[in-house]
Amino acid sequence: MKYTHQLTLIAGLLVMSTMASADITHGPNPYAAGFGFDTPSEAAWGGWTRGDAGTLYAEWDTFVDATYPGIRTAAPDIGQFGTSNANIAWNAGTFAAGSGNLYSFSVPQVYKASLSGTTVTGPLRVALQFETSGEEMDYNSIFLNGAAPSYADTSYFQANYASSFGPVNLIQYLAIWDLPTTAASYVFDFKSGPHSSLAQVAIDIGPATQATAPVPLPAAAWLLGSGLLGLIGMSRRRSLLA
Repeated sequence: MKYTHQLTLIAGLLVMSTMASADITHGPNPYAAGFGFDTPSEAAWGGWTRGDAGTLYAEWDTFVDATYPGIRTAAPDIGQFGTSNANIAWNAGTFAAGSGNLYSFSVPQVYKASLSGTTVTGPLRVALQFETSGEEMDYNSIFLNGAAPSYADTSYFQANYASSFGPVNLIQYLAIWDLPTTAASYVFDFKSGPHSSLAQVAIDIGPATQATAPVPLPAAAWLLGSGLLGLIGMSRRRSLLA
């Protein structure tokens, strides 16, 4: 009985260890200090833990999978929780390279990640994190069930990152949605031009009421706000001098 409990504990630890794994073969661990990925238990946008009741989680690191129906689909290989169905699909002309990353030489790369499962009732916080190298993703193409994110920005960028393919632009992204209630399914769309290598995708859905911070403003929004404040200040100075 003692050994049975030990084996069960080891198996459980192994399962949990895959819940924040990395593209370590051809890139850094995106969860390591200084990089852009976060688990919901440590992120300002989160406040819950992967595996909590009523939360959903799915993550892909390689996209070579024969277990899911279809020739251009893959089930999560890093881990999943709470999902009754989870997969990512891509368009013809985009293919899984030897690294397991998705890439295209010539056509725009179009991705659709789908999750379904039972979540908590009430407001939800949804986070999509993904990593690419090469060409940047199109921020205007990121949608959840047809809706643009409340927030979308680069969470990490490094030019000339020394990968096994040579120097590349390493880019990690974060997109966040706040939903008023649960949905029957969650379908994420995003795309880029050719020559973008998709390395990792992580999706987390949990209760918005547990989020430890509101959705942050993108850098562009902060710059716009600073510019408006500057114009207001100039206007006031001119009024005082008049």
